[in-house]
Amino acid sequence: MRLPHPFPLKELARLAQERIRDRLAFLGSLEVPFEVHLVGDGETLIAAICPIEALEPAAVTFAVNRAFLAQAEASEAAALILPPDLASSAKPYLSAPIPRLVFSVLLELAQAEPSLVPGRETHVRFKDRSRVSLGEGAVIGDWCYVGRDVTLGRNCRIYPQVFIDDDVTLGDGCVVYPRVTLFRHTRVGRHVIIHSGAVIGDDGFGYNQVPDPERGRLLHVKNEHVGGVVIEDHVEVGSSVCIDRGLAGPTVVGEGTKIDNITQIGHNVRIGRDCIIVNASIAGSARLGDRVFAMGARIRDGIHVGDDALLLAGALVLQNIPPGRVRWLGAPAQEADQEFKTVALSRRELPRLRRFFQLLKKAGSFQELKERFFDAPTKNSGQAEE
Repeated sequence: MRLPHPFPLKELARLAQERIRDRLAFLGSLEVPFEVHLVGDGETLIAAICPIEALEPAAVTFAVNRAFLAQAEASEAAALILPPDLASSAKPYLSAPIPRLVFSVLLELAQAEPSLVPGRETHVRFKDRSRVSLGEGAVIGDWCYVGRDVTLGRNCRIYPQVFIDDDVTLGDGCVVYPRVTLFRHTRVGRHVIIHSGAVIGDDGFGYNQVPDPERGRLLHVKNEHVGGVVIEDHVEVGSSVCIDRGLAGPTVVGEGTKIDNITQIGHNVRIGRDCIIVNASIAGSARLGDRVFAMGARIRDGIHVGDDALLLAGALVLQNIPPGRVRWLGAPAQEADQEFKTVALSRRELPRLRRFFQLLKKAGSFQELKERFFDAPTKNSGQAEE
C-alpha cells in the first residue's frame, strides 16, 4: 500500500514504537517494553508498505525467517523489518520483537480514517428517544432500530441496519458493524468491536423433556432465558458469531478475548480473559479459564477448561481440562502427543490387523496362519487378499 507521502525510515521506526507502546498502554499494560531499533541508513525514504510477495521499489517489508530474508534482500524493497535473531548486510532494517506487529502498525499510515455518516433522523427508528442516552461523539447510521433504556458511550460507531433491543448498554469507543443484533439485557464494555451478522443475547437453547406415552410423544418445553450477556472491555466478536443469553445469570466473555467468525457460545458460558476462540462451539454452562486457545474445538456443556489450555483443531472436549499450556487434540480430546502416537500406531497396525483376520478366516491351522502372516508377508501388508 502506498503511503500518503514518503517517510524516512527513522521516522517510521519512531512512529511504530510510539504507536505500539500507546496501544499496549491503552490495553492496560504500561510496563510492557517494546523497542524498535534502526540499523543502517535512517534517511532511506519509504513510499510503500508491502508484503513480501508483492514488493515494489521504495517499499518496506518484513521477514521472520532466513528464507524470506534472502527473498527480501534480493528484491526491490528499500528496507526490512526483522526479528532480533536476523540481520541484513544488504539493506537498512528495523529490528523488533514482533516484526508482523510493526508491519501492521505501519500499514495504518496508508489507510484512510474510517468514516460513518450519521443517519438522518427519519432513517433511525427510536422506540422512545427520551430513554436513550448517547455519549459525546456517538454516531448511529441509517436504518438502525434502537429500543428504550439504551446507553451508548462516547465515540461509539453504530453502522447501518443494526438492531439494538431494550436495556442494552455499550461502553465508550465501541464499533458495531452492519446487521448486528443486540438483544435485551446485553452489557458491552469499552472499545469492543462486533462484526457484521453477529447475534448477541439470543435466546438460549434449553428445553425440558416431558414424555406423553399415550400419544407417543416426547414434548420439549422451552426454558425461558432472561439472564443476558456481559462482554467485557477490548473484546472482538467476529462475523456470524452467536452468543446466547443466560438462563438466569449472564453469559460472560472476559476482557481482551478475541472470537473469530462462525462461533457458537451457549447460554451461561463463562470465557476468561485474553482467550482466542476460532470457529468453535461451546455448549451451555461451560467454563473457560484465562488465555485459553480454542481452534475448531467442540466443548460439551458444563465442561471446565483450565487456564492456558490449547485446544487444537477438531478437539472434542468431553471431560474437564486441567490448567497448563498443554496441547489437546482428538475425539475425545487427549494430550496431543498421545493423540499423535495413537494415530501413528493406528495407521501402521490397523492394515496389518485387518490382513491377520483375513488370513485367519482362510487358514486351516495355526501353523498355516503363522507361515502366511509372519514368514511370507505380502509386498503390501495393508492390501486385502483376494
